[in-house]
Amino acid sequence: MVETFETINLDSDALQRTGFDQAVQVTALSTQASFEVRVLSRQTVAEGIVLIELGRPDNGALPSWTPGAHIALETQDFSGKPVARQYSLCGPAGSATWQIAILADTAGRGGSVWLHENALLGASLIARGPANHFPLEAGQAPVVLIAGGIGITPLISMANALEAHGLPFRLHYHARRRSSCAFLEELSGAAFADKLRLSFDEETPTPISSIFSQADAESLVYICGPFGFMEAVAAAAHSFGIPPERIRRELFAAAPSVTPDRTSTEQAFMVKIQSTGQLVEVPVGKTVVQALAGVGVNILVSCEQGFCGSCLTTVLDGMPDHRDQFMLPEEHLRNDAFTPCCSRALSACLVLDV
Repeated sequence: MVETFETINLDSDALQRTGFDQAVQVTALSTQASFEVRVLSRQTVAEGIVLIELGRPDNGALPSWTPGAHIALETQDFSGKPVARQYSLCGPAGSATWQIAILADTAGRGGSVWLHENALLGASLIARGPANHFPLEAGQAPVVLIAGGIGITPLISMANALEAHGLPFRLHYHARRRSSCAFLEELSGAAFADKLRLSFDEETPTPISSIFSQADAESLVYICGPFGFMEAVAAAAHSFGIPPERIRRELFAAAPSVTPDRTSTEQAFMVKIQSTGQLVEVPVGKTVVQALAGVGVNILVSCEQGFCGSCLTTVLDGMPDHRDQFMLPEEHLRNDAFTPCCSRALSACLVLDV
């Protein structure tokens, strides 16, 4: 018998059934229409982190969302190239506005820095979403929420939802220091403050190995934070008997790549733009995104490495060579979509719905 859990949906205040053996159906951000939002408020909530509230210019309600959901914002990298960046929604679910927290990553490619400099009060931005690849499921088994740094953002809404439904959980929040700990005051005063466990590297940090105990073997674990942090937490969870299917993660930065270099075996192929009939060659060493940009067809990208799904594009004909980490195996087998930022073609031509 498959153990089932309930997916918390605050928008309808209903609980929907789902099992661990069922693939979660998600909508890729690239398939959603873009629309304008405006910065309604902005405040610094930690060192290098700003919280911005977004609303429609006409004051209408934004699309509803569930805990764990995120949106994409159009921004620019350091070279001025348009890119998308994804941010978890962390405000009250069901609100007519959205709240997101943005960490200025100066070691990144510039998208978050551009938003820090340009997402000022009253500024207009282009958004897509929301989408949810990290949905909250819950039942009578305890839930363990574990955040590293800015990874706290999707877990705030989860903690609020679990508390509202009277479900068992605890929240572990690890940060470098108190000054870089976003939402510290808010969390410390929350209704679930007694379930909050804080750890700061510059003080007396809580070892990751001490997060779990043998009593957690039946728990459901949600982790969000840097790749290495999540790997360490997952390893600790495994050591206490928590099976992999009970451990959920969300990562907005690419994991260290172990994919072998396949450039020497690649071949050029053609892409047909369905809307115009134009044929575009994708040479060895260039991505589909780059080749299409060369003829004026721009696909908005975020990670550019196939893990986020922002650029997911419909394939009308041809056989993709899937190289992403976003789609499920059964989705690869359908061959009706691919990630043009990294995937290529096994057939001589791909017909794309662009």
